[in-house]
Amino acid sequence: MKKVITLVAAIMLLVTSTLALAGCGGTKTLEEYVNSDSDVQQELLGNGGSITVKENNIELIYKYDQTFDEATATAMKPQLEQAMNSMESQFQGMIDDLKEDSGIDDVSMTIVYQDANGTELYSNTYQ
Repeated sequence: MKKVITLVAAIMLLVTSTLALAGCGGTKTLEEYVNSDSDVQQELLGNGGSITVKENNIELIYKYDQTFDEATATAMKPQLEQAMNSMESQFQGMIDDLKEDSGIDDVSMTIVYQDANGTELYSNTYQ
């Protein structure tokens, strides 16, 4: 859960930085903004997960250091879903702020959990 909070903090940094540029006639997409600012890239990469921004979608990938058998992965999914459901209002609030302040209507955020082999354990997209 600590990693999830760290990832949320990184997203909040991205949101704040993007909103600061929006008022200055800055970039047209989140992808353009992140690609143009090496400081933001470094900050986002230091959060324990990886973040990819394509067009107006922020994809957060948290990768566990271990692999899980199918039974364990199946048992983990409801726990991950419950944790993400408890944070849904935070994700939705950030997306709504981005939409309103940047004028970009189709902003979305995808959260993905993977094991060490890259097998997806859980994902959800917030719009």
